[in-house]
Amino acid sequence: DNQVQFLSVWGRDGAMQHFFAALTLPMSEGGIRVMTVKLPGGNLVLDFAQAKSLTKRTTRLPKHTPVGEWVHTWLIHPSLLKPSGQSMTVMSQTPLSHATLWPTLKQLCHLPLLEHWQPALQPRLQSMIHELPSYGVFAYHLDLQIDVMEPLVSEALQQGVLTVPQGAMG
Repeated sequence: DNQVQFLSVWGRDGAMQHFFAALTLPMSEGGIRVMTVKLPGGNLVLDFAQAKSLTKRTTRLPKHTPVGEWVHTWLIHPSLLKPSGQSMTVMSQTPLSHATLWPTLKQLCHLPLLEHWQPALQPRLQSMIHELPSYGVFAYHLDLQIDVMEPLVSEALQQGVLTVPQGAMG
């Protein structure tokens, strides 16, 4: 399923307006629901069936630049714009390591995660970090389910895997 969740496109203003109109038109009037993109590793079919639900953000280059009036538009599924409970999608231009994701994991989790817990929690949280298929960006879905996180942290504390600095509890 290659439903478009995030798309970043550049083009001339007129061509972009035509493209966006085609996403909203019925098929009988020249609308499009799928598009094939040629990539170095082969073709990718993009599914625009849910295009009306995508948020559109646009910026323009000035008219008098050497390339003329170009438009840069992002189509973004609304779920990517805000955290959903204990889950979130993170996008980056470069691959992210667990250490790089740690501040986001700490912020997302409903439990207070101490900084020195990172090495001990890293292997336990790996199953909650999913790399999403993407092209041109790196995307990750973080899913910290409450019913999994609470026993995980509790058991690690009871087993002495996670420690709390002396005096922090009183």
